Amino acid sequence: MISMKVNNQEGEPIKMQTGTNIWSPRKEINMIKKALKQDYLYSDEELRKLKSRLRDMYTVNKQLKRGNGFGKSK
Repeated sequence: MISMKVNNQEGEPIKMQTGTNIWSPRKEINMIKKALKQDYLYSDEELRKLKSRLRDMYTVNKQLKRGNGFGKSK
């Protein structure tokens, strides 16, 4: 995680985070897979929801990678 310090108008430091809070389906897939490896922490209903979300994220990830890409002509 990248963090940087910035001073406010009174000269007091303010800690800011940059660049690490960007969502992507791949990141969510990895987090869900990590959670599913620790299945003893979750109830059956929660496991069902995690698995369903994982399936949805695979679909979203596949759709985002589809197409000609940015700026390419037909």
